Amino acid sequence: MARIKYEYLLIAIALLWILFFSFTIQLTPYFSVIGDDGSYLYAARLLYFNSQLDNTRPLLITIIHGVPYLFGFTDGIVIKWGIFINFFSWFFTAVFLYKIISKIVDRKYGFLFSVLFIFCIGNLAHCFNFLSESIFIFLIIYSVYFILKYYETTKHYYITIAISILFLNTLIKPVSIGLALILLVFFITKMDKIILNKFSFLLIVSFSLIFFQMYSLKKNYGDYTLSYISSITYYNYLGDKADCYKKGIEFIPGKTERSKKFGLLSSHEMKEIAGKDLIDQLKNNTLNLFKAYLFCIYSNTHKGNFIVSECKNEKNTSYFAAFHFLFKAVSKIQNILFTILGIFLSFKCIIKPKEEASFYTLLSSHILYLFLVSGISCFQCDRFHIVFFPLVILLLSKEFITTKKSIWNKFTIVVLKKNMIMLRLLRSI
Repeated sequence: MARIKYEYLLIAIALLWILFFSFTIQLTPYFSVIGDDGSYLYAARLLYFNSQLDNTRPLLITIIHGVPYLFGFTDGIVIKWGIFINFFSWFFTAVFLYKIISKIVDRKYGFLFSVLFIFCIGNLAHCFNFLSESIFIFLIIYSVYFILKYYETTKHYYITIAISILFLNTLIKPVSIGLALILLVFFITKMDKIILNKFSFLLIVSFSLIFFQMYSLKKNYGDYTLSYISSITYYNYLGDKADCYKKGIEFIPGKTERSKKFGLLSSHEMKEIAGKDLIDQLKNNTLNLFKAYLFCIYSNTHKGNFIVSECKNEKNTSYFAAFHFLFKAVSKIQNILFTILGIFLSFKCIIKPKEEASFYTLLSSHILYLFLVSGISCFQCDRFHIVFFPLVILLLSKEFITTKKSIWNKFTIVVLKKNMIMLRLLRSI
């Protein structure tokens, strides 16, 4: 089969799946008034109309979302544009998975594993909302593509490009700073070659934008930081849950007395209070903080997709209930299964001998990092975990081909042994 046909098949499958998925559960692109959609729209308006950065939503995602404002379009068009970018990012995540796995295994399995990603319920469902996960995931996989190019060619400028992408991704979601630092640590001994090459300007651009982000927040809110979102999230979820354990009261996000008082503070005060609270709980409420962390990990692992769950049978179709239940169940199973497989395969890669490290150890480190930091919040369903699903699929493709070769080798050895026994018997006769 010609190379281009696999890509055409991906397009056809993706389009048909989107239409079927949307039609059966009546899920259409929409702006959620109860989710984080509003904060992304507010950040875009703040930048384009007031020339100011939001305290939680970084520069790059705000620029991308607000592009239609440059041409005089309304909020409605901005939302549609953001959702279009989500679908674009989702599809090209599948395309680059195909490209990566085609190099690791072969094109046939590259196609099959990229189709597996296309059928991940949570990843597709998030495209329908005005959020940033799809763009964030695409940039992670795009960086992995260049990391693999380095391992194929040993040309250091590919790592320069990958690091630059991950640093730029911190301006989509600040959590990407950890991914970039992990990559830097992996190649610390080759840093001179990574910094000094023809693509060094990309590092300068990414660092300049990060500095601008931090300088702007310092100027407007009081701190040199990428975002205040981590402080706010910790205090209102992980920290608040631990405090509720200590006081023996029910934890309802945003409804406790402490979280209500916290919401009245300035951004600078929030960051300061959250930092002090974390230190205090580590010292004086360690066990409850650990219990709260485990609770957050559990709550984000055993639930399905909240966007699918919120769908309603407004057209009163006879098939809605069946497909709604099916997709909720599948998204839950996918979240549990990909999380468990991701952790297991990651540890399996990391504990291997050094000579077998490299590319897969790096992927494993990224998966474990994304999984561990997800414990900062709870009740997020699969939202925090879908970001590492494509990385798990990459490890699965490697594990599949390794297992396949192992089975074939064992089979070959058994056949050879049987043949040797037969030859000895024939000779004895």
